[in-house]
Amino acid sequence: MTDRPIQLLLIEDDAVDQMAFERFMKRESQPYDYRVADSIANARDLLSKHSFDIIIADYTLGDGTCLDLLEELRGTPFIVVSGTGDEGSAARAMKQGASDYLIKDPHGSYLMMLPMTVQNALDAKRA
Repeated sequence: MTDRPIQLLLIEDDAVDQMAFERFMKRESQPYDYRVADSIANARDLLSKHSFDIIIADYTLGDGTCLDLLEELRGTPFIVVSGTGDEGSAARAMKQGASDYLIKDPHGSYLMMLPMTVQNALDAKRA
């Protein structure tokens, strides 16, 4: 086991959700070294330059859906978050290899589930 921070990529195009994530990370002192991409194109650019242990991505982005990246990133745990909670989207994401699917709630309570969800996805990859 290493003491280095978990390398996390958040793909989120909504500035309010980005700020909520960043506030949560600071408040909860999570062991993540994270970067934020606001589009699939920006995520691809970051992925070409950096290695990430896990990816958290909003389902719907301005230039596509996170499923456009999911296929390319087999082997990297990938957590999908969505504000819509569409069962069809969840099923598609899980079939394509997502580690988990979380529904964003207006109060940001889903953020409290992220540390456990991230750890479960990383543990599943190691197993």
